[in-house]
Amino acid sequence: MQKSAEAGGTPLRIITAAAIFDGHDAAIGIFRRIFQSMGCEVIHLGHDRGADEVARAAIQEDAHCVAITSYQGGAVEMFTHTKQILDEAGFGHVSLVGGGGGTILPHEIQHLLDSNIAKIYSPEDGRELGLTGMVSDAIDRASKNDLLDPVRFESLKQSINASNHPSVSKLLTLAENADEKMFNETLERVRSTDGSKCPVVGLTGTGGAGKSSLTDELMLRIQRDNPGTKIALLATDPTRKRTGGALLGDRIRMNSLSDENLFMRSFASRDSGREIADCIGRSIEACKAVGFDLVIVETSGIGQGNDAITEVADLSLYVTTREYGAPSQLEKLEMLDSADIVVLNKFDRPGAEDALAEIRKQFKRNREMWDADNSELPVVPTIASQFADAGVDQLWQKLSNMLNEKYAQSFSAAEPRLGADGLPHRSSPIPPERQGYLAEVSSTIRNYHSRTEEVASKMRLVQQLEAATEQMELKKNKTAAEGLKKEAETVRSEIPESAWESLEHFRTKAEEYRTGSTSYTVRNKDIPVKTTKTTLSGLDMPRVALPDYSDWGDTLQWIRKENMPGSFPYTGGVFPFKRQDELPVRMFAGEGSAERTNKRYHFLSKDQDFNRLSVAFDSPSLYGNDPQERLDIFGKVCESGVSISTVDEMEKLFEGFDLCAANTSVSKTINGNYWWHLAAFFNVAIRQQVKKFEEENGRKPDEKQYSEIKARTLSTVRGTVQADQLKESMGQNTLVFNLDTALRMMGDVAEFYVDNEVRNHYFVSISGYHIAEAGANPISQAALTLSNGLTYVELFNSRGLDANKFLRNFSWFFSNGMDPEYAVIGRVCRRIWAIAMRDMYGVDERGQKLKYHIQSSGRSLHAQEYTWNDYRTTLQALYALADNANSLHTNSRDEAFGTPTEDTVRDAVAIQLILSKEYGWLQNENPLQGSHVADWLTDSVEEEILKIFEEMHRRGGVLGALEVNYQRNRIQDESMIYEHRKHSGELPIIGVNTFEEGVDNSLSVEEFDIEVTRSDKEERMMVIDRNKAFKETHAKEAEEGLARLKKVAREGGNLFEVMMDIVEYCTVGQVTQALFETGGKFRRNM
Repeated sequence: MQKSAEAGGTPLRIITAAAIFDGHDAAIGIFRRIFQSMGCEVIHLGHDRGADEVARAAIQEDAHCVAITSYQGGAVEMFTHTKQILDEAGFGHVSLVGGGGGTILPHEIQHLLDSNIAKIYSPEDGRELGLTGMVSDAIDRASKNDLLDPVRFESLKQSINASNHPSVSKLLTLAENADEKMFNETLERVRSTDGSKCPVVGLTGTGGAGKSSLTDELMLRIQRDNPGTKIALLATDPTRKRTGGALLGDRIRMNSLSDENLFMRSFASRDSGREIADCIGRSIEACKAVGFDLVIVETSGIGQGNDAITEVADLSLYVTTREYGAPSQLEKLEMLDSADIVVLNKFDRPGAEDALAEIRKQFKRNREMWDADNSELPVVPTIASQFADAGVDQLWQKLSNMLNEKYAQSFSAAEPRLGADGLPHRSSPIPPERQGYLAEVSSTIRNYHSRTEEVASKMRLVQQLEAATEQMELKKNKTAAEGLKKEAETVRSEIPESAWESLEHFRTKAEEYRTGSTSYTVRNKDIPVKTTKTTLSGLDMPRVALPDYSDWGDTLQWIRKENMPGSFPYTGGVFPFKRQDELPVRMFAGEGSAERTNKRYHFLSKDQDFNRLSVAFDSPSLYGNDPQERLDIFGKVCESGVSISTVDEMEKLFEGFDLCAANTSVSKTINGNYWWHLAAFFNVAIRQQVKKFEEENGRKPDEKQYSEIKARTLSTVRGTVQADQLKESMGQNTLVFNLDTALRMMGDVAEFYVDNEVRNHYFVSISGYHIAEAGANPISQAALTLSNGLTYVELFNSRGLDANKFLRNFSWFFSNGMDPEYAVIGRVCRRIWAIAMRDMYGVDERGQKLKYHIQSSGRSLHAQEYTWNDYRTTLQALYALADNANSLHTNSRDEAFGTPTEDTVRDAVAIQLILSKEYGWLQNENPLQGSHVADWLTDSVEEEILKIFEEMHRRGGVLGALEVNYQRNRIQDESMIYEHRKHSGELPIIGVNTFEEGVDNSLSVEEFDIEVTRSDKEERMMVIDRNKAFKETHAKEAEEGLARLKKVAREGGNLFEVMMDIVEYCTVGQVTQALFETGGKFRRNM
């Protein structure tokens, strides 16, 4: 084994996390891998971790170092608060390091360093040191901490109890690293009990069986039924022999650890060579001695013959899934002989019931319990990923009964609510018979193209035969002419009439376009358009240029693969022509309070004939939280977005804009508890219309009139809410609820839209942007996004909703970077979606059209030479406009540092306006059609997307692939490739890793004079105080409303209908907490 990174003889232990309300975990994911590869033992916490959680982990795990990334503002407060908690616990020695690209400003970096709080690695550090250089520097800093320094243990001179986590942590460090004499002497000094009343429960099982999730659910049940029980969890993960490093990956799964009665310590197996670390025995002894009520020991994944858990546990649980192989493999499992309880987890998967029967049979054979009833066997099916799973309830009941009977305990356990079959409720969001949908889509697309080739070939042959017939007739060769004519008729009869109709329609339309004018219909409205634009040189340039092939087969191929914009399969665009009254400009904005953002909206809309507003929320809002004074949260309030936590704040946000006006639409980029924000938005729109009625009529509307106003508002208001929960679980990471709960609530919204005829507002913006920002390449972005959209179709179909009614409320959102594939991402996605919707799902024309928004790449905004970001953004905007994106946001050059200023936003808008109004090439609206390289890219990207669909199909579709982390692993791997190539210079980025001569020094403290938008303390306190006042004013109604929400969540019904009512007096934070209690929290993974 390679020697690991060490300090004082112990391997370095590193906590890695992304800051609170920050889903940007791509960078910390890269760094935790590098720490591991350099021999560190890494406890990875994942995204959205508060200072309390990070500090708690550092204390309980007795870490040398904490590494935090912060890209969402509030870095100073996050690091400061973490340092304060560590200092108070006597762990001020822990080294704090971090980074956040350009979002942590030079003076903030200097302040944290000068205050001895943290070392922040700047973009300049990244350029000079590289990825491994920064990690090496962090390791050097951490190595100064000797965890076995005798001074650390001077406080361990008298008895301690299980609530004293800092002292317990030090004791466990001795258990893991000290010699026998030192450990025993210290243990006797601190012992507060003989430990005889503390049983040990062991969990073991195969890798990927869900042991950590099951452990977490068990600990939640124990605290639910036995509040105040002190539990110690000791978990082992394997050490990599090659590097000596380890990923201690169980803590990230534990939602229960916020309870102060729970303590967790992660161990690496090191030299044990087994599924439990050598120190586990001493660690159990230590936990018993300080008074824990229960010790749970979790092993790393095991093989068929491993049973080390039985050496240390009083009761052992063996966790497996249906993927154990053939039934004969069960005979080889040692733990089926020795486990007290066998758990079949992931019982919702296909084949699990058969697996349960096989395990029960083998258990009876092994124990010679031939006549035992199945219900009496200690074999328990569970679905640990499912909120409030009755199987886990049953497991806890059986375990508690054993603990009570064998070890004189007095644990309570709630009665499990099992189904009539005695098994936990199993409900797959997508019915089993529909789980092959991704493979079906791939097959449908390929069959479509094969049919195109086949029919085009025959059409070409008919043309050739008929031409040959004419030639033979001219030559007076009657026999040959008759034979050729007969063969032409035979081949013609094999071609569907629709193909000839397509050919004739195209010829007619093409001729009409050449006349200079045409018309098309949108929502029963006839729109006349001119088909040419006259250049300064006097040329009448076609707005849509069409091919003039002489070959019928070539023409049909073009129609079937491309077609004119506005015609199936919509490769060239979903509308025949671009709107002249409304440009695709949509600028993302949000800063500080509702008033300040409202002012920015009026600035952006000045002198425009349309109001296309796009809301950026601050991170507490994004995660469904109210603004608070707690330091790490306070630093996020009003940063990188607008703080909206009450319906009154939402009303202030849109003051002066008529949300029902035909020229106004609003996009809301929010996912976490978007249901609240969507309901608040609708209620504000309704408030506006009610106010209009009152002004016009001098009175309030009666009940009937109010209902009419509400219905009219809902059918009129235009805009989008992002709301993409699947994307959140693999990319942006603002999913806050259990995924099953989140998908159910998405279905509730879809049902509400259908029932209330909400026709002009999109209830989901299926988003690839954040998948790309997390690290995915353009092909993966497109594939994962399309697959998510297809999954929503299946989910809503399974609820019995009409696809023709809910698909009109789908919109899409992609990123454009610099890679060539971005040039065709829209046209590829349009074609795949249209073919799948028409030929596989049978939906109408509106549902076949994929309408999407593009935002220029945030990842391509660099802090170095930041003014050059405008050039990159211009080229990315050109990609989007040439590909007929339906709307576009161009990033401001200073967004590498934070919220843009008015000046930089004005320049970003100018990029779009200049391209749309001045750039001659874009006066033609289908410039990519007919390009050989565009055709090649389109076909190549499409084929790669279909291959990814098939890879996900083999893993059980999108939801099955999520369970095994397929999407996240793919994104992280592609992110690693990008970062390594960027830092090595293999991927040239001008001004960042090449062409650096004379590079400016604007990122130094002395030279940094860039205006950056930041909120101040007064503004933050203003929104916090208003939130408190709102809650005080509406306390009684809120209590009643939240009780109603919980009741519907538990008993069934449409949660969004309730949300529409209670948002008038419940804050977003109150609603989020209520849904946590009834729907469960999202559980992070790697």
